[in-house]
Amino acid sequence: MEESRVYLRKVATGQLVEASLLDEVIDKHLAMWNASWQTAMQAHCAGRALRDQPEDHHWNWTQKADFWRPLLGYHSFAITCEGDLQGLMLVSDVESARVQTQFGKPIVYVKFLASAPWNRPEFQTPQRYRGVGTVMVTAAVELSWDLGYRGRIGLHSLPRAETFYRDTCKMTELGKDAAHQNLTYYETTNTQAEEFRLKH
Repeated sequence: MEESRVYLRKVATGQLVEASLLDEVIDKHLAMWNASWQTAMQAHCAGRALRDQPEDHHWNWTQKADFWRPLLGYHSFAITCEGDLQGLMLVSDVESARVQTQFGKPIVYVKFLASAPWNRPEFQTPQRYRGVGTVMVTAAVELSWDLGYRGRIGLHSLPRAETFYRDTCKMTELGKDAAHQNLTYYETTNTQAEEFRLKH
């Protein structure tokens, strides 16, 4: 497991805070998720209508780990900062591009990406940190480069995250995918990946 130094912005002060990006989700991270992250999510969702709950409220990262760990082609990432788990991501490297200019070429596909509840404005104001999503997308792009995929990544976005992938990450929107719960599919071309790396 490799650890990289990254930075998140503490919203209350506006300061950048040093964080750690780990290229493997281990049992310690899952224990942190269960002890604090899942507890905060359950408390937030209690008594709320389904439409008012976070779209990823049902994601169980321990179960997901049980699924991906025996399989080849999967990569997991965790972000920790000031003693807490701030983000989790699971990607695979066996998918193919859909954008016409790179159709059929290998990509890193982001299967799941989530920031801790306290980093979301709907949970608390101000939220604790900003930048988790950007760090994770950067990690996916860098993995793509390391694999020789030239930064190409793709993902299906939950509806409330679409503006992040479209406007912040500048990914190409390819429409809703009936074969994937009608979620909108986004992809990064070689050029978009290079531009994203320069900015982040």
